[in-house]
Amino acid sequence: MVPRSRDEFMAALTQFQKGTNDGFVDVYLEQAALMCRDSMVLTPPIVKAGGDGMSDEARMVGNAAIKGDVHSVVVGQRSGSVNGRRGRLFRKLGSAAFMNNVSKFWKLAGDNTDLFAGNALYARMFNKGFGTEKSFNKLKNYFTRIGQQEAGNALNRSVIDSVAGVKQVHMAALKKFGGRIKKNGGPGIDFWQRMEAKDQVLKDYIRERQKTVGKVKAGWVDTLAKLPKPKSLGGSRNNAGRSKIPVWIKRHQQSNGYVAMTHQQAEVMVLNLVLGNRNGDADYVATDADVKNLVYGNRVKQMPAQLEAMLKARAEKFNRNK
Repeated sequence: MVPRSRDEFMAALTQFQKGTNDGFVDVYLEQAALMCRDSMVLTPPIVKAGGDGMSDEARMVGNAAIKGDVHSVVVGQRSGSVNGRRGRLFRKLGSAAFMNNVSKFWKLAGDNTDLFAGNALYARMFNKGFGTEKSFNKLKNYFTRIGQQEAGNALNRSVIDSVAGVKQVHMAALKKFGGRIKKNGGPGIDFWQRMEAKDQVLKDYIRERQKTVGKVKAGWVDTLAKLPKPKSLGGSRNNAGRSKIPVWIKRHQQSNGYVAMTHQQAEVMVLNLVLGNRNGDADYVATDADVKNLVYGNRVKQMPAQLEAMLKARAEKFNRNK
């Protein structure tokens, strides 16, 4: 879709109104309603292949984006690849070895024996004398070499055990990277270096965050509800843009839309229509997607097609009635 300017949109709108011979105000109201709907469709999340931004696929894209953002800073205690989990474990084992904490070392190893299964090297390292101080002393030099400073930091990173704890870490990252962690180049840390949370706690937090998907789109639902309907276009045109708005968008509807319309008839009809919503351009989602100019572009594209279809329908009706 090609973005267009307001001037290009207004020129297309004038041509459309002349072509339909419909009332000036009604045509404006119809296209304004369709612009509200286009704004919902084109505001992220949208399907990358260009699919409908009000589809269930778009909702899943939004869910995946939130999950990826959270996982960029916090991972589940037992989630991810074996190599990623093993990397995080070895940091902690190295810290325990460096601090000469025998009980901590074997507790960590005992809780994660699945990470050693099927690996001959680790089987040799851990199987002989598992849990004993003698075996610990043999392994100590290896794990201390992992990195004294990094290992020491790793031991102080306790596993997050509450939704509030995950939220605190995630919100700090959101603030640092302007609300869009991965898109704005952060945090740039390897999987095994990220904070850990209990798996169910992390799932609960992600599920809670995913409930916000569709919130930015929903600002246009209230605007559409406040926009007067055309009075004389007939059929579905009087209800343009208002049908089949999905629940995952409508559930966020609040009284934050606004419509201001003034018109006067003198020698020339003057109509001024202003519409929008106070939901805000959260984290510049709409600005980055160039939603406004894409909406103009879609209307510029759709109005000639709509006019052609209307004229064709009228011609067919005329021919049937001959």
